[in-house]
Amino acid sequence: MTRQLTVLTAILLTVLNSFGQTNTTFTKADHYKTNKFNVAIFPANYLDLIPGQRFTPTRQEIDKAEITLIKDLKDLNKQFGNQNQTPIIHKNLSKYNRQYFGYIDKKGDRILLINCFWSKNKDDTNRWLTSRIRTLDGGSYYWNLKFNIDKGELFDLDVNGYA
Repeated sequence: MTRQLTVLTAILLTVLNSFGQTNTTFTKADHYKTNKFNVAIFPANYLDLIPGQRFTPTRQEIDKAEITLIKDLKDLNKQFGNQNQTPIIHKNLSKYNRQYFGYIDKKGDRILLINCFWSKNKDDTNRWLTSRIRTLDGGSYYWNLKFNIDKGELFDLDVNGYA
């Protein structure tokens, strides 16, 4: 059964790799670090199951998103009461590394998918600069949301749950 799953996964990745990838091979995200944030900017040719036409976010677009995070995340986070035993995300924003992925939605708006995870995790490698961090559970140590560049709005906040 494990071998069948491995073969099926390899086939799926091969098929997916033939769609959406450009001729340029992805090696590493653009590491953009300031005294306020630490982010990885993934290029349009990074293979991921993100909908819509992909684009590479600029540092100026990241700056705009980061300013909006500081300003608006608290209000968006009010709906999540599961942060009593893990960090309250808007109060600890500087302690999260972030990964940025750009795509254009069905309406033609430029959207940034922002994937956030606790920077003090046990994985001290630079894996987060080469692949999207995904995990089940973990509470508010792992969360993501979207930013509409054209409207300047955050939306679709999703904070991980607990096992």
